[in-house]
Formats: sequence, C-alpha cells, structure tokens
Amino acid sequence: MLSEAKHLVGIICPNMRGFEKNEDKGALPPYIFSLKFIKSHAKEWKTMPIDKIPKNPKAVLLDMDGVVVDGMPFHLRAWKEAFSAVGIEVSDIDVYRREGMDGLETVQEISRGKGVPLTPEVERQVNESKNRILNKIFQVRFVPGSLELIRKLKARGFRLALVTGTRGEVVSRILKEGLNPPEADFDVVITAESVERKKPAPDPYLKAVELLGLRKEECLVIENAPAGIASAKGAGLRCLAITTSLPAAYLKEADAVLAGLEEVSRLFDNH
Repeated sequence: MLSEAKHLVGIICPNMRGFEKNEDKGALPPYIFSLKFIKSHAKEWKTMPIDKIPKNPKAVLLDMDGVVVDGMPFHLRAWKEAFSAVGIEVSDIDVYRREGMDGLETVQEISRGKGVPLTPEVERQVNESKNRILNKIFQVRFVPGSLELIRKLKARGFRLALVTGTRGEVVSRILKEGLNPPEADFDVVITAESVERKKPAPDPYLKAVELLGLRKEECLVIENAPAGIASAKGAGLRCLAITTSLPAAYLKEADAVLAGLEEVSRLFDNH
C-alpha cells in the first residue's frame, strides 16, 4: 500500500510530502491524505490551461501556507484533534477548503456545516485548542521549489509580496529559517495584523497592491486554496493556483491552475 500511495502522489500531487514509513506502526503518518482520499480524487487532480494571466507582470504576490511553506498537514492534524475534543469529526476536505480563512470563522463554518452549532465560548475554545496543538507539532518545511522560485523572481527584477493570514511573529520565525534575511526577498509582507478582514475578503491583496504601488494589471497572485483565490479575484487580480493542497476541481475560480511550483517557475524563464 505504501508504494502505491507514493506512486499516486507522484502523479497527482507531486508537491505533497510525508509518505515516509512510520517505524513504530508501519503505517502512514496521520497528518497526510489517506490512500482512499487520493484514489477518489485522482481524476480531479488535473490542471487547467493558462490563458488569462498577465504576460508581463511586475509583481508576484504569494500566499504562504501551501505555496511557500508546507504547513497545511500540521494545520489539518491540529484542526482534527481540536474538533474531536467536542465530538465533531472533520475530513481533510473540510479543512483544506478553508485554508487561509480566519480561525474562528473556520470553526463556525465547519461546526454548522456538520449540523452541530457551537456556543460562542466553545467556538473560541476550539480555535484556541487548535492553535495550541499546532504550536506543539508544527515544523518549518518549505514547499519544494518555493525558495528557488522566490530567489529567481527577485533576481529577475520582480517585486514580491507575501500575503497570509498568519500572525506576524510566526511569519518572521518561519521565513528566517529559509530566507536570510526575509526582508531582502519580500518588498511587502501582509499578515493577520495588517488588515481587519481576512481571506476570502479582498482586503489582504488590496493592501498588498497598495503598498507595492502598482496597478492591479501589473500583479500576479499565486494561491492554492479557494479562500485565497476568492480574495485575489475579489481584489481584481489575476490568480494562478497550484494543486499542492487540493485538486484542480476545487480551484476552478482561479484564472489558471498548474500542478506545482516547477511549472510556475517555467513561466518566468523568458522574463
């Protein structure tokens, strides 16, 4: 089963990592997609052609989780444990579809969608529990090719923005492990504290464009989740999505969908 899972991941989601064998149990780690999930979505994990992205962008705006940092498997595990404590079972898709959203809004959407509305106090407890669990298990690891893409774009004169709903102190800690210093690579960094309304509201990307001092048509967004795509499109920006977290079927609101950052990088070979 393990070799079959590795083969499928290599075909339909080449950027997913974590199919290392658990030495104690001989099983797959609990924080990645199950083989059943991968098989059931294999046909959906197709890409969409590029036909609407800016031909000569001056800036590239990057989401963090799933585009730069491979942190979503840890978020997934933390959400599952936090919801389990209040008797709610959540699926991988429940979490991945809401990637980038405000934590409390995620609790509200998932619990109500399961037909188990929670009191405001319990909603707050679930969100805080998720954050505590995440802080204990989180490991900084970068999406394959992300650091190379960032340096390539910077070397070719593109202005770069990082647009995330993660808290600023966490962003700084994460980036310091891969970029030295992170400020040298990103012209603008938008974090949870930068705007009042988080993704899927357009505010994070509107703020990034404002600080970059460019026109919207001069900017290209790279996202990997529906909430981030909605935020970018709501801000009037062109958005390229990659299937590092979800099949292309969930990313159809983007202007184009590619398998991963290697394909994204090739788009800039002639710039």
